[in-house]
Amino acid sequence: MSGVDLGFGVAGLIMAFKGAVDGALWIQSFSDDAKEGCGHLALRYHIETIRLRVWGDLCKVNPANVEQCTLQDRPAYIKEAVVRILGEIGKLNEEAGRLVEKHKIGMPELRSRDSSGDLQAGVSLHRIPAKYPVKPKARFLWTLKRKADFEKVVSKIQALNVDLRDFTLHYDEPQLLTKALLSHVIVSVNDHELLKILADPGYNFDRTLAVSALAKSLQQDQLQQQDHPPRSLRRPSFITDKDLKFLTSSSTLGILTQQSGTMLTVWIEWNPVVTGNRWTEYVEWIHSLGYQLERLGGCTLRLPTCYGVYDDLDYESKYGTKRIGYVFGPPQDHTPHPYDGDLHTKPPKTLRTLIKNQGRIPIPPLGDRFQLAFTLASAFSRFHAAGWLHKGLHSGNIVFLERDDDGGISVTEPFITGFQYSRPQGEISQSRGPLEDRKLQHYYHPDADMGFSKQRDLYGLGVVLYEVGCWGLVANSFKDPRKMPTDRAAWRTYLVDRVVKDLGWRMGTAYQKVVMTLLQDRLPNDDETDDMFFVQQYLEKVIRPLIACKA
Repeated sequence: MSGVDLGFGVAGLIMAFKGAVDGALWIQSFSDDAKEGCGHLALRYHIETIRLRVWGDLCKVNPANVEQCTLQDRPAYIKEAVVRILGEIGKLNEEAGRLVEKHKIGMPELRSRDSSGDLQAGVSLHRIPAKYPVKPKARFLWTLKRKADFEKVVSKIQALNVDLRDFTLHYDEPQLLTKALLSHVIVSVNDHELLKILADPGYNFDRTLAVSALAKSLQQDQLQQQDHPPRSLRRPSFITDKDLKFLTSSSTLGILTQQSGTMLTVWIEWNPVVTGNRWTEYVEWIHSLGYQLERLGGCTLRLPTCYGVYDDLDYESKYGTKRIGYVFGPPQDHTPHPYDGDLHTKPPKTLRTLIKNQGRIPIPPLGDRFQLAFTLASAFSRFHAAGWLHKGLHSGNIVFLERDDDGGISVTEPFITGFQYSRPQGEISQSRGPLEDRKLQHYYHPDADMGFSKQRDLYGLGVVLYEVGCWGLVANSFKDPRKMPTDRAAWRTYLVDRVVKDLGWRMGTAYQKVVMTLLQDRLPNDDETDDMFFVQQYLEKVIRPLIACKA
């Protein structure tokens, strides 16, 4: 093979890719001690670095598996252009290195979780995924010394990344690159100040990226306060009997009067509080979660708008049991199809309700069900990237709202609720958990009583995706309830060995394989791999196949 063939062949392309990413500055090493407001520039640079890495993942540009590279059959002029673009990016990274001050010192430590899920000290901020193909070679802190010149470098790299995308990606791959980039960036940024910059709307970062950064920042706030008394946790808006009036004969729908005098129809999601040694601590966690839901609600993360929490004192006086509700309403941020605010005549409908009433409600087209599955999987990717475990997904807490234009319900626009059991990863739930509800046990991993992880959290998504695919409820597959499996392990055996096998002819083998991946723990174990590798595997085994599913 000649030098030209090597340079512009797959081997040369992989070498050029490695050179382009090998010299990149790593965001964990950035410091803005001079307080000159350079954090947003460092983040822009980091996003473009991650974009290049994700592009490499999508095109399988990996020196360990040259034959799998998706570019090997492209025309020579395409490969030549890609090599030249990668070479230019490599040169720009070198130029970026000359525009910063480097300080070779030990990296600061970051609290992380041990195998039991507890936070521990002693993990370097410079910790890079063990299975990631490229790692920074030196440990140093860097600060910008020539801000304007650095910004020009970032803009040039951004333009070259666009060229790479346009030259090599087609069909749904550009959308996949955008979706994958979000989770990769959020997982890779741990510095609290940088997360705040990402979340700041004034810097005009992608909205989904900004809201995801806010979610992770709020998680960090909560974890940092876990060693302090519960009263130190941030408080949500407290809704009183004066503010909320229930509709006649309803315990979940009401009229909320805001301070401005505006009246809204809302729905309430109840948290039953069991008295015990830690019930007051559990109430504080409800308040803390409510604080976060108020700030994260909207279409971006597929969450309804949360107006605060309501302590039902009347219920407690009547029945001797405490319950606290999250007060939700239709999202207020801009959407292509604004939702009807009259929940009295057009109440939210759950996925379970739509499936149960399929005789009266038409079964959604195949393409819409593919989109619903992809939307749910993407939402969980962002939840997990922010360090959040749902711990309670089932078809009863996936909600749909009527459109304001009388367009009815679109199954491609789900909202995720069911936050009674949600916690930051590693936190212990203190509520009466879903594992005690036998009617829901088929949605939960056989080992869920040992604690939740991303892998176990996604088991419920696998069951839901099966129900979306066949448009039927798993529990209704038995005419005789006495023949139902009696525990979660038996339910998984039933799902894997019997019902999911029927999914292939309905939704295709790619969709079926995604469901099996989620049900059979084919994603990495949280305790054995780091977050970035998990994100990569989730992209490859779940997101990528789903986006390729077409009617």
